[in-house]
Amino acid sequence: MPTDRSEPTLFRLFGAPVSFHWSVLLIVLLALLFSRDPATVMSGIAAYLSLIVAHEAGHAWVARHNRLRVHALRIFPLHGVCNYETARTPGQQIAVAWGGVGAQMLLFALAIALSLLSPHLPEPLRSPLGAVVLVWGPMNLLNAILNLLPIAPLDGRTAWGVLPWLLQRLRRERADHKRPATSVKPAPSTNASAKN
Repeated sequence: MPTDRSEPTLFRLFGAPVSFHWSVLLIVLLALLFSRDPATVMSGIAAYLSLIVAHEAGHAWVARHNRLRVHALRIFPLHGVCNYETARTPGQQIAVAWGGVGAQMLLFALAIALSLLSPHLPEPLRSPLGAVVLVWGPMNLLNAILNLLPIAPLDGRTAWGVLPWLLQRLRRERADHKRPATSVKPAPSTNASAKN
């Protein structure tokens, strides 16, 4: 799926172009224009955009792991979109839906590690790192919770399909175990046992 010409492709992930909508640049420029601390603002913006990229890359990684072609990752100011080949099974679709939040949780773990490192850094680095920790930590967690609400177009609409899907698989496996095994009866033994 081609990207819009107003969305320049900056790099590729999992073979797919990653493009940024023009409004992302506009938001960055406005934030810098009204900023008193450009380093902290840029750190926060970079952390937020990397959070969106990580979320979409999580979808893409799981899609590729399930042998689904990833067409494009599109990044907007408040969200992203991962365009990929239609899943062949409900399990694939559910797994791809969870991939985004899974990637976010990796950044959350990194935010915890960075917060432990922060007190040991010199003062000029603390504020920009604090912005990254804020975005990848609490804001990330809130974003993941909201994204898992079971309403379209959020990922939770598909992701929570994992519960009925697992229940159906368990029922199927249980039914398979209860079914008598079809086996061939062994021929009567010709060996006689010895009597004492």
